[in-house]
Amino acid sequence: MNFKDLFVPRYLHSNPDVRLRFVENSADVHLLKQMTEKDPAAAVREAATARVERLRAKQRKAS
Repeated sequence: MNFKDLFVPRYLHSNPDVRLRFVENSADVHLLKQMTEKDPAAAVREAATARVERLRAKQRKAS
């Protein structure tokens, strides 16, 4: 863990495991979409993509 990790949001944390936990708990589709494109870790990008798809499916089902 870097010193700066104490002061940044979890989606910017240097540890990809922390970012993965953020993805699984987030409902912010806009932020998750950005993570699918920009996160340096492939596992985080894939998890964010899957989370966005689940959230969109949930929204469609509720409509």
